[in-house]
Amino acid sequence: MAAPAVLKDVFLAHQQHWGEEDGGYLFEDPAGPLPRIDVLVYRPSGRTGLTTFTTIGMAARPLPGGGGLAELQFSRRGVLTERAENEIARQLANLAVHPFLAGAALDWGHLIGLGQDFPTFPGCHAVFLSGPLTENARDYLQTGEGPVRVLNVIPITDVERDLGRVLTPIEFVQALLSRVDILAERPA
Repeated sequence: MAAPAVLKDVFLAHQQHWGEEDGGYLFEDPAGPLPRIDVLVYRPSGRTGLTTFTTIGMAARPLPGGGGLAELQFSRRGVLTERAENEIARQLANLAVHPFLAGAALDWGHLIGLGQDFPTFPGCHAVFLSGPLTENARDYLQTGEGPVRVLNVIPITDVERDLGRVLTPIEFVQALLSRVDILAERPA
């Protein structure tokens, strides 16, 4: 079956923004809510010291509850092993199907418990979904099917999650950015 046009547009938007991906992982579940999820990997280059992951497949269906279309993005400082890349890609694929299994939309400012460490982030048992974190970051990808929201995945500790429950999302992001490097492991 051919990929929906919106997913082709998402792929082209990523290529235009980052160039050709350095690697990728494919997760298929024909009986699942999303039959196919690709997780593209962009490894550190001269212009960035980040390994960046992005999903393609979540936008095949609107999020439950009128949540629109979305895809996930995650960045981590440094070069990662193939095993670490695979574990992160698998976690992102699981997060991509989460709203469809839970029957709830995802949006900027949402906290999601994982029940385990986010790969390469020991002690981070949850994630915070954020909008753009820098002035030049993308908030939406423009497609022929309409805008696709970019949900930045930020692993957080239990203490950070507790803080995220009492602050507004913007206050929480500001608190995180002032205390820790959100693109690296948290101090113990």
